Amino acid sequence: MLDTTGLPYVDGQRGRIGLITPAPGSSTEWEFNHYKPEGVAVLTTRVPLFGISYEGISKMNSYVDQAAEMLAKSSIVDLILFSCTAGSFLEGRGHDQKMIRHLEEFTGVKVTTTSTCVMEAVHTLGIRSLHVVTPYSHEINKLEKRFLEDSGLKVLSITGALLEQSQNTPKIPAETMRQYALAADTPDADAIFISCTGLHVDTIIEPLEKELGKPVLTSNQCGLWGSLRAIGVTDKISGLGRLFNY
Repeated sequence: MLDTTGLPYVDGQRGRIGLITPAPGSSTEWEFNHYKPEGVAVLTTRVPLFGISYEGISKMNSYVDQAAEMLAKSSIVDLILFSCTAGSFLEGRGHDQKMIRHLEEFTGVKVTTTSTCVMEAVHTLGIRSLHVVTPYSHEINKLEKRFLEDSGLKVLSITGALLEQSQNTPKIPAETMRQYALAADTPDADAIFISCTGLHVDTIIEPLEKELGKPVLTSNQCGLWGSLRAIGVTDKISGLGRLFNY
């Protein structure tokens, strides 16, 4: 029998990131695998999402422990990312940190969340005010605004598609979200944040930054940046905007 003791994983010599991502779409793993540096592996497990509502997202969160255990014990990852923006801000400021503490104790693996990575990116870039565009319902937009403002940011507006069904999020073209961002922007905003890991929008980050002359953040971009930094990978990645200069 081959002795594999001490051998690194072929698909993750520099680190293995485990994603917990909502079931309706494939955007997080597609964008992570498209942009990740050589030597970093991305492993995904899914949790069911029942609607873009407090009730639907809260029910989804009840499956996170099981998904995290699978990544920690079977996939053997170096970091777990709960890749759901709304799921990690649902209960307000501090909810992401509470989830991190619980999951790290439960799995013994380092953990972060999308909302945590977004706030780390905001602080790194010195952002104080921003417009937010989302696919979310009115209910979830209000909860996100509360989370961001309680975290010290000035939310100038929060607008978007106002969807109720989570299965419709992956149908939104990147160009539609770009138009929402352009319509929302004002000179007093430090940045634009396109929120939701279910969107395929990372291809528009750099073009939008050039058009607007300011940072553009997305949930998956921040999640990838924060996850890589958490495992000690500091590569600059082209196509993902100003954030990856840090």
